[in-house]
Amino acid sequence: MDNEVLYKSIKKENRARVFLDYYIITENISADYCDLKCYGIKVEKTVIYDGGGKIVESSQINNVFYRYGDVTEFLDVITGKETAPADLRTSVEKYIIESIDRAKKSA
Repeated sequence: MDNEVLYKSIKKENRARVFLDYYIITENISADYCDLKCYGIKVEKTVIYDGGGKIVESSQINNVFYRYGDVTEFLDVITGKETAPADLRTSVEKYIIESIDRAKKSA
């Protein structure tokens, strides 16, 4: 079963109110044999216009991280950049490549 936990919410105001919500998606890999979990990310952008219109855009990628510390570190990076849902996949790919490069250098 998936659990969705709000990690951080950012509110911006211009001509419209923009809300960026960042979630951690927790999934149990095999509850019968162990309590191993994996973590995904969801980014949701809601734009509310003064005239009454509303647009919601979201993107979710499951099973990216296997350590909670890794997912929170990644979320700190993308919330600092105010990453939009359309940029989530590119951000994950870049982060993973950079992590692999750091691991190679420290080995």
